[in-house]
Amino acid sequence: MKNKTLHSRPASIPKKRWAAYAAAGVATALAGSNSLEAAIHYSGFLNVTFPPDRPRLKNFPLDQTGDYFVFARGKDLLSNTVPDLAAFSVFGIVSAAFRGSSPPSTYQYPVTKLPFGENISAGPFTKPRYRNFSGALASRYHSSTQWADRGIGFVGFRFNNGAGTQYGWVRVGGMKGVPENAFKVLDYAYADPGEPIRAGQTSSDEQSPAQGSLGWLALGAVGLLAWRKSRSRTAS
Repeated sequence: MKNKTLHSRPASIPKKRWAAYAAAGVATALAGSNSLEAAIHYSGFLNVTFPPDRPRLKNFPLDQTGDYFVFARGKDLLSNTVPDLAAFSVFGIVSAAFRGSSPPSTYQYPVTKLPFGENISAGPFTKPRYRNFSGALASRYHSSTQWADRGIGFVGFRFNNGAGTQYGWVRVGGMKGVPENAFKVLDYAYADPGEPIRAGQTSSDEQSPAQGSLGWLALGAVGLLAWRKSRSRTAS
């Protein structure tokens, strides 16, 4: 007896069975897509400018009220004018910290410039010592900053709202260097509790289902549509 493959002729499956695949598969596909979307939350492209000619401070929201991060230029988080300061901090309902090493003095809390693909949870992290604590990307007290390079870099952070530790990143570019230390916040993302994330990652690393008909059928109606499209392309 000859072995038959799905490419030898169109598969013959009763309509009732197609309906069963569709009904059972839609819920599975939707549940899978929702969990995939929920794993990592991405801001989209923002391109928020912190210009060299005036002070600016802006909050960026995370998962809920009380969880957010802050960037400032030309001022600190106490609203004091500090002309050459480019600052960052993160706040969580329970706790928060950013990627950076312990400061060499009380005036320096350097924020580490991370490369693309860096594992955010790898550390080390610096924890805020008080509510208006900020870390410096660049300042008069941090002249040897990694952020002197005008290329793009990533700020890493973690926070906890009581449900567990969450990690995230912020992409920073447009650094103008001293003395103004102007910059842009391009975009950011954070993961759900227990979910890993790397700098620049905007979605989970879930694998696509198998491209064969059985893989598509496992996804019910969604898989059926894709399977039919793939067969029409093969036939043509």
